This record gives sequence, C-alpha cells and structure tokens, in this order.
Amino acid sequence: GSSKRSYAARLQDQDAEPRATKKPCGASRKTSKAKPAAPTTTSPKGDTQSLTAKNRREKISERLRTLQELVPNGTKVDMVTMLEKAVSYVKFLQLQVKVLATDEFWPAQGGTAPEISQVKEALDAILSSQREQLD
Repeated sequence: GSSKRSYAARLQDQDAEPRATKKPCGASRKTSKAKPAAPTTTSPKGDTQSLTAKNRREKISERLRTLQELVPNGTKVDMVTMLEKAVSYVKFLQLQVKVLATDEFWPAQGGTAPEISQVKEALDAILSSQREQLD
C-alpha cells in the first residue's frame, strides 16, 4: 500500500507540475516582443530597407538645401521653420503674380497706364503681407 499512491494524489502531482512550469499570464506575449540577439549575418531584406531609408533621407536633405537657397532667410533654421518659410514665400509669390496679372497694370493698346498711387498701393500690400508672413 505505501508504494502505491491514491489516484487523487497522482492527479494532484500531474496538475501541479505543469502549473509550476507555466509562465505567468501575459509573459509569452511580452517575450515575443523582445528583440532577438544581434544576428551574426545581416539579412538581405534588412540591408535593402536600411539602404532605401538612407537614400530617402539623403534626397530629403538635398531638397531641403535647395529650398533653403531659394527662400529668403531660409538658411540655419530647423526643417519645420524652413517649410513654414517656404509656404509663406510661395503664397507671397502667388500674390505678386495675381497683382501683376491684373489688367490695370497692362494697359491695352492706346489705353492708359495705372496711376502711380495704384501701383504703390498694390506693391505695399504685397510687401506688408510678406513681412507678416516672415515674422
């Protein structure tokens, strides 16, 4: 009798073993997100992705340098400020085109040129809008 345990005791032992080796709730999810050790060889997919990302960053930097050259006071500022200045400058140029495209500035054959005060008023409006946008 003493070498044979009861059926209930054997079941308890079987149930206790797996519980002792189980991970706490959520542990498997946490470990699955853990980064694996650095691989000894790099995968071709990883190389392609990093090369693509590097090329993209280089193109963005190159275009930003070009934009800095084109926009007044565009050098030595962060990217967000640079983009804000570029947007402001493009709006300023659009306003200039709009003002200069009005018929009053280009008299028809035999027509009269606009009054100097009209020209000055239009140019002042352009300049003041540019000053507001740069500040």
